[in-house]
Amino acid sequence: MLTQGNHIKTEICSSIQNRIRSGEYKPGEKLSENLLATEFNCSRMPVREALKHLEQDGLVIIQPKSGTYVREYSQEEICHALEIRAYLEALAFALVIEKNVDIGVMEEQIEKMRACIEGENFDLSSFGECHLKFHETMIMLAGNLFLSDLYNKLHLNALQKIFFDPMTKEEMIFTHEEHQKILQYIKDKNPEGEQFIKMHLWKRRNS
Repeated sequence: MLTQGNHIKTEICSSIQNRIRSGEYKPGEKLSENLLATEFNCSRMPVREALKHLEQDGLVIIQPKSGTYVREYSQEEICHALEIRAYLEALAFALVIEKNVDIGVMEEQIEKMRACIEGENFDLSSFGECHLKFHETMIMLAGNLFLSDLYNKLHLNALQKIFFDPMTKEEMIFTHEEHQKILQYIKDKNPEGEQFIKMHLWKRRNS
């Protein structure tokens, strides 16, 4: 059970994360511990703990004697992360097929992505979350701890350009269709899906 302190820390983490991904907090922007403590009606301790957690996730960077800033990622860093990610996810795809695991959670994310698109006002933020969850779930289902550790070190959840950049409805539909294809490759146990995943991810390096 979460203590009150942990609950506040989790609330602060979630709020800051959403503000970074929505663009409310810009890359390089300094975050004020005092203002956050006032906003969440708490001491600075849970704010500091939340910021440390977000630093581990790659969302912010804490500079001693200066403060906490929204982390900036260069296009080169994003490109390098995508190159490695492509091969890690291709390996995960192969392991998921080999182990014949239940992919129900991935199917759920596909349906949630579709619901975001078909809503009266399509929900880009929720779409991005489902998009991220789809890929993270495939890594988890591969059942390889070293693979999961390497994937987590890429801090993909912090690279909003990959999952949370503004998309048109047409782009969301195309992305959804590509994820449906990945799912079908898994269901068919078709090894060609490995190459499809690599191409799906590599083409985003310079987007």
